[in-house]
Amino acid sequence: MQAKRLRRDGYTLVEMLVVLSIIIVFLSIVITHPKFDFSHLQCEYEIKKLTSEIDFYQSQAIKHHQSILMLFRKQYNDIKIVTSYPQTTRLLKLNPLNLKTSSNLPYLKFDKKGQISKFGTLYFEYQGQTIALIFHIEQGRYRIKYLK
Repeated sequence: MQAKRLRRDGYTLVEMLVVLSIIIVFLSIVITHPKFDFSHLQCEYEIKKLTSEIDFYQSQAIKHHQSILMLFRKQYNDIKIVTSYPQTTRLLKLNPLNLKTSSNLPYLKFDKKGQISKFGTLYFEYQGQTIALIFHIEQGRYRIKYLK
């Protein structure tokens, strides 16, 4: 008899599952999930990819003791890379980045020590955000500035 009474006083497994499912439904409706904005991460990825290419050609100039010229062509939205020995020319597309016409750095020339003799700023646009890549006269130093 006591065993039957204990069963009536407690909850059954089905009742407990129904209560838990109702609680889960209410919590999922009440709690809003934050929406992640991946556009900033994608923008950072594209800029890091570009700067890694620039770093690569600077290290190539140091490794092979040769000068490397990087021409930033605004009308084609690419970079023309010319190595001195062996005489080769490569094109590096900037898509999805857009090189803006307000950039004041037409080229970079890495000497055999990897140093540059020209300074300036390259402005890029990606999905409405403007990014400045600022070069200093030193060992090819640059910094990235997000403007918008």
